Amino acid sequence: MLKNPSGMLKTIAEMQKRVTQINDEISVTIFHGEAAQGLVKVSMNGKGEIQRVDISPAVMAEGAETVGDLVAVAARKANEAKETELKKKMSGITSGLLPLGIKIPGLG
Repeated sequence: MLKNPSGMLKTIAEMQKRVTQINDEISVTIFHGEAAQGLVKVSMNGKGEIQRVDISPAVMAEGAETVGDLVAVAARKANEAKETELKKKMSGITSGLLPLGIKIPGLG
């Protein structure tokens, strides 16, 4: 039986509030990815919406398929940067809020 159910509910409410804050912060942050040593760059917000694509004229000679592949690589790297930042921020949520040994999937 729980010793302090109202305390646990308060803890859960605090965690939910912090998760919402983190998601709001991430959604407006711009993340960057690049391919071909920076010749192709993609900027993406935390919602996964591509904001900008920069392609060096030197890459254009490689053909449409190659350019498309490089844009996809740069976009994937931008998304990986977003996921890394999200995990880093989320991992701090549970520290000090939950009893030792309790883990919540996706929160570190």
